[in-house]
Amino acid sequence: MKRVFLALLIFCSSSALAQAQSLAHRGRGNSQIIEDATADQVVGARAISLLKRLDDDVIVYKSLEDFEEGRTLARVPFETFQSDLLEITPELQKLVSSLPDTPLRADLIDAFASFRDGADWWEKVSESRVVNVSELKSRADSTSDALFVAGIPYTVAAHWRQANNCLQRAMKDLGFQAKRDGSIDSRRAALGCFMNHLYGTCC
Repeated sequence: MKRVFLALLIFCSSSALAQAQSLAHRGRGNSQIIEDATADQVVGARAISLLKRLDDDVIVYKSLEDFEEGRTLARVPFETFQSDLLEITPELQKLVSSLPDTPLRADLIDAFASFRDGADWWEKVSESRVVNVSELKSRADSTSDALFVAGIPYTVAAHWRQANNCLQRAMKDLGFQAKRDGSIDSRRAALGCFMNHLYGTCC
């Protein structure tokens, strides 16, 4: 009986030790991700996370056919999107201004500009609720107004698409990237993991 108890005690101790070692290794890995990342990459990752809030608010259509099915322009009312836009703007501008003149910086600026311009157009037809494309087609008194209003959703959707494209390019620039000799840049690999952790996934 004592031998059985001793064996169980050893087994439980070994399991607890293995679990502790696993958690410690994971903690060191997360710290190494930050240490391996350059300052500009960390700034870029933070800027992307801010823009991702706006991207999550809207609906990005893959094609004109999908858009014309009459789906909504966004997942949230205009006021919510506008509030998110105003909230992230000061920090985003500060982050972007600290980056060197690189494609990453250009993509971040273009993504923000597209979200801002889309919001400006959306405001023209906003009624404090989630806007549906099909509803906008019958919300004008005259023929000229009808044509103008009917074209606004297309303009807004185009801005969302452009913003998403710029955001995807910026994320790709911070992710894994192979060198010409086939090896992986350790700093970029670390940033790839950093971005995955930032969005709640595993690397």
